[in-house]
Amino acid sequence: MKLMVYGTLQQGYWNNRLLAGAKFLGQAVTNKKYVLFDCGFPMAVTAETDHKPLPIIGEVYEVTEQHLHYCDRLEGHPNWYQRNLVSVRLGDADEEVFIYEMPDQPSHDNLCDIVDNKYYRWVG
Repeated sequence: MKLMVYGTLQQGYWNNRLLAGAKFLGQAVTNKKYVLFDCGFPMAVTAETDHKPLPIIGEVYEVTEQHLHYCDRLEGHPNWYQRNLVSVRLGDADEEVFIYEMPDQPSHDNLCDIVDNKYYRWVG
């Protein structure tokens, strides 16, 4: 199974320890568009908002069921974030990966960084 992370589960952030032993496959970009809010951690929102949806840059890992279990607990799946299968561009190919999505917009309007006017990226 493959999992794309775009927040505190990425390399260099405090929750990446939950992916210990998972194989890092590289940086990827979602084919699906989101609005990425910064709440001190990122929220990839699928609901319609007043902001322009864009693809998200993140990291893809080959994970086990145990990794997913730990990450699901962290992300509050399925009651808060929802883990869904989406298509991402990884290298020269499209891959199906799990990603954590938020169905509702947060109560504030802080957006994550926009890279080259084309992608959202959380920098923490």
